[in-house]
Amino acid sequence: MCRFFCGVSVENGNAHKTYYTLKGLRGEVYREPWNGKKDFVFTARDNSGKSYRILVKGEFVYRGTRESVLEAGFCRADELKVQTPQTAGNFYEFDYCRYLKSHRIDFVAYPATDDLKVPEKTDEGFFCAEFEYEDGTRDRSARSLMYYSARIREDISRSLDRYFSDNFSALIKAVMTGETGALDTEAKGNLTAAGFSHLIAVSGTHVTFFTLPFSALLGRTLIRHDKRKLILIIPAVFLWFAAGGSCTVSRAVIMFICSAVAGVLKRPPNGKNMLGIAGLITLISNPYSVFATGFLLSYGAVLATLEILPALKRLRIAKNRICGWFLPGIAVNTGLFPVILRQFGAFSPCGMLLSVPAAFVACVVTVGGYAVYIFDKLFSFMSLKSAAQAMVSLSYGLEKAAGSISGGGSWFFRVECAAPGIAFFVIYYVLLAWLVRGRKGKLLPAGAVLCAVIALMCRGMTRIEVLFFDVGQGSAALVRTVDGVAGLVDTGTGDTDIASLLKKEGVFRLDFIVISHGHSDHYGGLAEVLSVYKPETVYVPSNAFDDYCNDIGDNMGVNAVEVDGSLSLNLGKYTVMRLVEPYDAKENLNDGSLVVCLEGRWGNIVLPGDAENGELGDLIERGELGKTGVFCLAHHGSISSGNEKLLWEISPKYVIISAGYGNNYGHPSKIVLETLRKQGVRDSDIFRTDRDGAIRVTAGESPFGGDFTVIWRKRQRLF
Repeated sequence: MCRFFCGVSVENGNAHKTYYTLKGLRGEVYREPWNGKKDFVFTARDNSGKSYRILVKGEFVYRGTRESVLEAGFCRADELKVQTPQTAGNFYEFDYCRYLKSHRIDFVAYPATDDLKVPEKTDEGFFCAEFEYEDGTRDRSARSLMYYSARIREDISRSLDRYFSDNFSALIKAVMTGETGALDTEAKGNLTAAGFSHLIAVSGTHVTFFTLPFSALLGRTLIRHDKRKLILIIPAVFLWFAAGGSCTVSRAVIMFICSAVAGVLKRPPNGKNMLGIAGLITLISNPYSVFATGFLLSYGAVLATLEILPALKRLRIAKNRICGWFLPGIAVNTGLFPVILRQFGAFSPCGMLLSVPAAFVACVVTVGGYAVYIFDKLFSFMSLKSAAQAMVSLSYGLEKAAGSISGGGSWFFRVECAAPGIAFFVIYYVLLAWLVRGRKGKLLPAGAVLCAVIALMCRGMTRIEVLFFDVGQGSAALVRTVDGVAGLVDTGTGDTDIASLLKKEGVFRLDFIVISHGHSDHYGGLAEVLSVYKPETVYVPSNAFDDYCNDIGDNMGVNAVEVDGSLSLNLGKYTVMRLVEPYDAKENLNDGSLVVCLEGRWGNIVLPGDAENGELGDLIERGELGKTGVFCLAHHGSISSGNEKLLWEISPKYVIISAGYGNNYGHPSKIVLETLRKQGVRDSDIFRTDRDGAIRVTAGESPFGGDFTVIWRKRQRLF
């Protein structure tokens, strides 16, 4: 094996990455449609014959050698440091690791210029090439399909750049080949927010429209209809190459080939069978494809078209030709509604109605773009400025429409929603299946009602929920009660987008924010949260030495309340929040932390900020702190905040530790962990954000009597 463990890397405090060193690598380099402007893929093989797919990023790209590497199409690395992709630490957070796995990426590399060696001479054949380096060594490599796919896109890009400016060229290329790397971030965001993300991911509609001109030409020949579809496989496969073989276009092309074969065999094509074959082939080639958003949306859209669209066409309103135009978009969005909410946290009714017209515009741009490319290759002497101008107008209209929908202020343009849970998925699809199937599914409504009753009972039992976000070496926790009260205790370092995570959790209003003390790992994300939310009150400690907390009202423009001693607040009917701090000012800001105690008939949850042994001991003596059900270890599990006497007095049943993965402070302390074990706290009852990601604590009182505490981890244990 040529892989050696080298250590861990920590970026922004909450990155879960591991460094490796790979030796003796050689292989192809090329760009794929999903790559950023300056990224490329290195498909390498080491001396032992083991293969890797590495995403190359960073300093190597910026130091001017990227083009020479891509032009050669091959390189070698005597030694290359790589890292595993970052895993998501929070619920509903974008998981970069799964995203790269869905593209079959094993590692990410940020090499220096000299790490990748480019051949001096290349003897290029069609299926293989020989390379010679400065030191006289020679390599031989067989060319892969993805290499030729990249070459086709480069050729298309050069042709389009002759006729279009950078902005329009990027959008047209994104629609034609799914290459979004050069697309402006704002334009990409608008297309996604408007529900048009499928237009820049080559899909079944693109394949259908792309093959239409070829079908029309073949229609004027004497070739039989069943033979024409076999010939049309050629342009369909060409589109697959141009789009980099993404799972969406693969699904469409496989179904197209199945349909052509069915035509030759004189059999009617079965959409569900073809969809199943396409899905099976895709998952066999890469099981991680199931995590790709494109996979879920593409296969879900086809299934919705097969199941829901026929039911809609039976409605009386569907007889109207104008209404019929909108039915496919309504069918697809109805079938994908929970998935869209889960993936994007928003839904656009306007985008749903305009999805078919927008798809038509996108497909005209696709066909026109490939026509410009083909004519430019065959008849380079001809001017295509008029055709190019028409495409510019269409792409400009598409971009402006997406921007208008994305920026619309009313519910018709965009509705932000919480990411639905499993219960919503089950109830929604059971009821949808019953509505589509009609009388054939008589038991389905009863099943949906039963699921709804169970969900409501679970909702009714819940009295409080505390979500400890994974913010690296910092602290941030969301507090929600069954009465609808929501607040935030600390806001982390600012490296994690707390505001977007709150929206996905269904929090659109914050009643309060507590800043335990004026250290940046506890208030770093406050400004960003306040740019989205306007809480009624921000509670801070009354500490003359805490400059940040003393000035927070003036600097942030919020109603800041300084807590002197203790303050009790009712969070609805079932929960009391006590804010406690030392009586005296503390020059050590950690010892001046506000301690948050959440209490109810179900028990208590304590969040002590960075309070150290001295302050916590004083609070115990004053009777403000005692035995605790759920205790978040103070100061990220530091030895200065968890001596044996203190932990014995608190005697927590469950322990939460908010600490950064591989942090430089050694948190949590091994001594503190050992003390907890001696006191009978099991390892399974210790939850750590550095290991488990975000931690969700749900506590309440059952309607049948007794209390309960349920704790979920975001991820399985890493170590």
